[in-house]
Amino acid sequence: MKTQLRKVKWNKGQTENGQTYDYTRIYVEAKVYDKSANEFGVDVVELEFGSEADHVKLEHLRGKLPVDVNVEWETQIKGKNEIKVVTRLDFLKADLVKSDVSKA
Repeated sequence: MKTQLRKVKWNKGQTENGQTYDYTRIYVEAKVYDKSANEFGVDVVELEFGSEADHVKLEHLRGKLPVDVNVEWETQIKGKNEIKVVTRLDFLKADLVKSDVSKA
């Protein structure tokens, strides 16, 4: 899907009840369903990119967002929730390409 990468977010730690978390997430634009009666336009979709350590693969984008990308993802089950996991991320501008970014 051709879209714009709007945001990169990462974190690692542990909650007060002992649950650990470790993630890098990206946020990309997606069109709102065009037959929706109550909304229209563009929203963002949250995608799992990897662990907190994976954010370094996107660090070269700091100060350059939003950027045009082609992104693919698959829906996976995590506990009782569905998550969207990036399977491929390609930058459409050659000067933004970093050889170790693709997830495929």
